[in-house]
Amino acid sequence: MIDALASEWLKIRTIRSMFWALLAAAALTVGIGMLASSGTEPGSGIASSVSDNLAGVIMGQLAICVFGALAATSEYATGMIRTSLSVLPLRGRMLTAKALVVTAVGLVAGLVISFLSYAVGQSVTRVPAALGDPGVLRAVLGGGLYLGVLGLFAFGIGMIVRHSAAAITTAIGAVLILPIASLALGDAGVTFRKWWPSWAGQSVMQVATSPETLGPWAGFGVFVAGTAAVLTGAWLLFSRRDA
Repeated sequence: MIDALASEWLKIRTIRSMFWALLAAAALTVGIGMLASSGTEPGSGIASSVSDNLAGVIMGQLAICVFGALAATSEYATGMIRTSLSVLPLRGRMLTAKALVVTAVGLVAGLVISFLSYAVGQSVTRVPAALGDPGVLRAVLGGGLYLGVLGLFAFGIGMIVRHSAAAITTAIGAVLILPIASLALGDAGVTFRKWWPSWAGQSVMQVATSPETLGPWAGFGVFVAGTAAVLTGAWLLFSRRDA
């Protein structure tokens, strides 16, 4: 298993597209968060201030989807998956190693991006919010956790689809397009978004809760459960079909 992890770590850190995807996620999240924070109205409250700090996560998550999807599909695009399987035919071990490396990289990158976005946002906002204020540290940590799990979610989709463009499109559609489209459904759309994994997962980034969303950790739990379901499907397909 250690050798499998070392192999997957070597793969992921030597593919340039991975670095650029994470850099894009950081630039989008921090940049948009800074712009939103500079416009925070005085007296709007701590919850609004932190929400503006992390506003860029909405766009940064798209780059994280690219990162996770490419972590799964890059070997299929080059045909190297056949070589990998000839060296390590134990598919469960290979998939576990891939998932663990993606999770580790995604969580580290997500936490760095979230705290950096908070710090930059606080440097320009007119409504300061300290990490010691109620719910602030949890929200900032939640931003990093959300991005980390999102990378794993997109990785699972990539292992199912096995095609880069299709995996990226499917992940972005599931994370962003479907929840936005549900805005046209009225009350049914509210219920849909409340329980849709990616939308529910974002509640962990909110300082103040809303009747239209689950609680912070309950919503994040739904997102983790949805990601686990996608990974289970990926494992079932990966263990049964040809490379």
